Amino acid sequence: MHKIFVMYKLKPGVTLERYKAWSTEIDQRITPGQPGMIRFEVYAIEGAEKGEPSVHVVEDIEVEDFHAWSKTAQGPGMAYVQETIAQLIDESTLQVIYGSKIVPALLPEGARPPMPEG
Repeated sequence: MHKIFVMYKLKPGVTLERYKAWSTEIDQRITPGQPGMIRFEVYAIEGAEKGEPSVHVVEDIEVEDFHAWSKTAQGPGMAYVQETIAQLIDESTLQVIYGSKIVPALLPEGARPPMPEG
């Protein structure tokens, strides 16, 4: 399983309300039903600890496999999403990162793990 974060800014003149309407009516109706999709959530970024946020939207996605999902995302089932999102986002700000969860080993109750070296 892979976790994917897709982050971007909206194009100048595109309101968050317009984006939210597109997201709820198109993207969040089509994307979750695609092969390999486990979970799909979209967040409007409201602020940053310091300065201005570097993006307006973050998509938090879980898929069975990133490479398979990349092919699905460019396939016919996602064509309408890809076509319409291009009208809303500044593609020069688009960032896609992915990875796998770091899962800790279980310890017996009360045990203390050794400090990692290196």
